[in-house]
Amino acid sequence: MRRITTLKLSTAIAAAMFGQLVFAADAAAQSVGGAAPPPGQAADTPAASPQTNPTPTAGQATTDTGGLGDIVVTAQRREENLQKAAIAITAVDSSTLTRAGVADSAQLTRVAPALQVSTIAGSASTFYVRGVGNFTTNSLSDAAVSFNVDGVAIARSLAAQAVFYDLERVEVLKGPQGTLYGRNSTGGAINVITAKPALGELSGNLNAEYGNYDAVKLTGALNLPLGDNGAVRIAGLFSNHDGYYTDGSGDDRTRAVRVQFASKLTDGFKLTVGGDYAHQGGRGSGATLYGLDPDKRIGITAPAADAMFASTFAGLAGTFLNPLGNDFFNDSQYWGMYAQADIKTPLGTLTVLPAYRYANVKQRSYGGALSYNEGLVDDQFSVETRLSSDVGRFSYILGVYYLDERAKELASYNQQYFTAFTNFLSRTKSYAGFGRLTYRLTDRFRLTGGVRYTVDDKAANLYSNNLVVVCPAVFVGGTCLGTPPLPNTFLIPPSLQGPGGALIPVQPWGTSGAIVQNSRPVLNPSKEFRKFTYRAGVEYDLGPRSLLYATYETGFKSGGFFSSIDDPVYQPETIDAITIGSKNRFFDNRLQINLEGFRWIYKGQQVTHFKLNSLGDTEFVTENVGKTRILGAEVEVRARVFGNTTLNATAQYLDAKYQNFTYANPALLGLPVTGCPFTPGANSTFVVDCSGRRPPNAPEWTLSGGIEQIVDLGRAGRLTLNVDARYQTWIYTAFEELPQQIQKGYAMLDVQATYEVPGSKISISGFANNLTNENVVGFSQPHPRAPSLIAESLRPPRTYGVRVGYKF
Repeated sequence: MRRITTLKLSTAIAAAMFGQLVFAADAAAQSVGGAAPPPGQAADTPAASPQTNPTPTAGQATTDTGGLGDIVVTAQRREENLQKAAIAITAVDSSTLTRAGVADSAQLTRVAPALQVSTIAGSASTFYVRGVGNFTTNSLSDAAVSFNVDGVAIARSLAAQAVFYDLERVEVLKGPQGTLYGRNSTGGAINVITAKPALGELSGNLNAEYGNYDAVKLTGALNLPLGDNGAVRIAGLFSNHDGYYTDGSGDDRTRAVRVQFASKLTDGFKLTVGGDYAHQGGRGSGATLYGLDPDKRIGITAPAADAMFASTFAGLAGTFLNPLGNDFFNDSQYWGMYAQADIKTPLGTLTVLPAYRYANVKQRSYGGALSYNEGLVDDQFSVETRLSSDVGRFSYILGVYYLDERAKELASYNQQYFTAFTNFLSRTKSYAGFGRLTYRLTDRFRLTGGVRYTVDDKAANLYSNNLVVVCPAVFVGGTCLGTPPLPNTFLIPPSLQGPGGALIPVQPWGTSGAIVQNSRPVLNPSKEFRKFTYRAGVEYDLGPRSLLYATYETGFKSGGFFSSIDDPVYQPETIDAITIGSKNRFFDNRLQINLEGFRWIYKGQQVTHFKLNSLGDTEFVTENVGKTRILGAEVEVRARVFGNTTLNATAQYLDAKYQNFTYANPALLGLPVTGCPFTPGANSTFVVDCSGRRPPNAPEWTLSGGIEQIVDLGRAGRLTLNVDARYQTWIYTAFEELPQQIQKGYAMLDVQATYEVPGSKISISGFANNLTNENVVGFSQPHPRAPSLIAESLRPPRTYGVRVGYKF
């Protein structure tokens, strides 16, 4: 198998090299007679060519002149053509995001083949890039894929919502970002770039959408000039739809507004200031249970699910589980402010970016087959300062970064006969200095190097009341039928505490002979994590529109803490990544072929999951496990044919394998919940060994493609037809890798038809996303005390509707 895998990757890389040699002559021929490119930059199509696309602004596609449009990105902290950026990146413009129905972070999977996003509980999302990521729901663990809005890193995935409106583009960076980006980018980065004020311009847009599930969505933006060198932009979002599950969960009630001001104060000083506010309401995300028909999308609190809970024996409690209450909700607010000053100095362009973000999350969710009650207040202040310049054959970026995040979380994990009532106070201070240098040996050959030194200073106060219901008769073959479940509340009820909140270690519970045991771990851990990360790369322009590059980059995600009576500290994770890539345009910008091969070594991966401690209590722990090898290749093709027809296709192959992945699980309550083999270990444990298996969210093949056909109707207007399809092979949907947690391979199809009314700026679209109504599991989790119950979070079903847009 290893030889076959290596052969596949070698073939992909060889194809890239062969393609360079075949088309180098064509590319060189196109440059004859044109002006020489500036040092270190490949030339565009000569200005005299009728197929030339004018230089766009950042994120904007070029004017339609018969060739493929360009997108300018800022992924490397400077504006550059996507095709000339020597990095692994997918960039998606605003029109593609609208067509794909991307309204939240979980739907980015539809447009970025390397990215897997799913909803865990409430508004929490998990991000994976090529199998690198982790499940994070509370304030004590960080995501492995950095989520950034307008250059500001969002520390909590809970707060990565309600930003997908009035956008310029979304950039998905694949692989570690160990030099130019802030903290915790072992898997990659997602950059959301909003539409900025257009100086001196009066413009705007309004889109109204109605669809099934009684979906109503309104988005709009108004750009007002403030003289010739200033502008203010106001954008808003109103989004409603009914629940995607039969119990009404999986709905949406989102309101958001964003205001930005920009001014070019002088020729060398530009200032942009922005603020935004969002509220998410409704019932929140939902789930179903494994064993129920996913095509019926039966909610986890529906009668059929109630029956499954009522027939499941709760083991140590000596009785059966109860149906869940249909009382989940989401009442969360997010707001923030930022300012960006770009100042030209004799040493280069100085960029200063201070920002503040605030999240107030209140929600109850049953997405994991248990009740997850959360009240989180998180605020973060960050500032990044960069100096960038081009001096002779050198280009450089130097910068410093600072983050101060404070979180207060009151939460409870109610599993009916076990509940952890937690009170977490955590603080992180992160400091970093970084630099990136590019040296142009010739006009075509460049060397790049980058370094970053990060210091993460973490401290926490962790207070928890862990209550477990035990039936003593169980140990002699008896039961305690009819024992009531523990109260499903945010805070521990006074009846379960002594005077003044004193601990009551053991007390009777109900009338069936059961007891409640109460433990109260109080922890005050603190630790400093330091790491030096770096990047080295080479770039070579084979022709004016052909780039060949290779990079080696390291990544780091700091360690942290969790609430436990055992060892509460987990260590950092690291990744080493080798990438070889090629980006090409041929035939007067009508054909684009990009190729990439990569090899990642992922060490000390942080895995967050439910686990029993040495007393038999359930804990939500994060621990480091082994090493993972990820090998693969990606091919992206775009073609403009017949003037009005554009084709695109992307194929990604991923060979991901745990090379060394073992962990211990207490044997107190029986066999571990895992699909991996295990053996008895020391100190009454089982040693689970997942080595050689495939990690979660790492499909072997991901294929996507689409066609856009423009039909010119003359005086009757214009019709644009879009068909987009995506296919991926099977994946594990969670850490346990049970056979029930396999999502089989599936395909999704999206279609849209847009009519542009002649003589006006009105468009009318009809659309259908997930046309064949594939009900796909994005995340799954066994009930911690009754693992035969597995909750499944489904991706959105078929949605369709009509959209009317107006621009001026």
